[in-house]
Amino acid sequence: MKRLYKNRFDRKFLGVIGGVALSLKIDSNILRLIFVFLMATPLFPLFGTIYILLGLLLPEGGRIMIENPAKKLFRSLSDRKIGGLCGGLGKYFHFDSTIIRLAFIIVAFTTFFIPIIVTYIASLILLPEGE
Repeated sequence: MKRLYKNRFDRKFLGVIGGVALSLKIDSNILRLIFVFLMATPLFPLFGTIYILLGLLLPEGGRIMIENPAKKLFRSLSDRKIGGLCGGLGKYFHFDSTIIRLAFIIVAFTTFFIPIIVTYIASLILLPEGE
């Protein structure tokens, strides 16, 4: 069974999300955006507590950097309306970015805009631009 570690090389705060992403072999930025979205919902005390507990309880990973084999998520430079997040997600998941934009609008209306706005602003800060 695989053991879960905090990633000391791919960290923004405690390294928990980087370690989980390395274990699951997915881009850590995807997990960060999901975490930011969940933290903007009324369940933020639960997810925040779980994250802090994992940060305190999980051991640090090795001293040798292990490159995550997953492809990287970038904000799109060519397929953008505001910041390029939906275009980048479209390229990452091989989906039409218009469908992702429609999903963002639907989620925004069903969650009263706050989680989706917070997630979008966080993506502008966290995700690099690229093609």
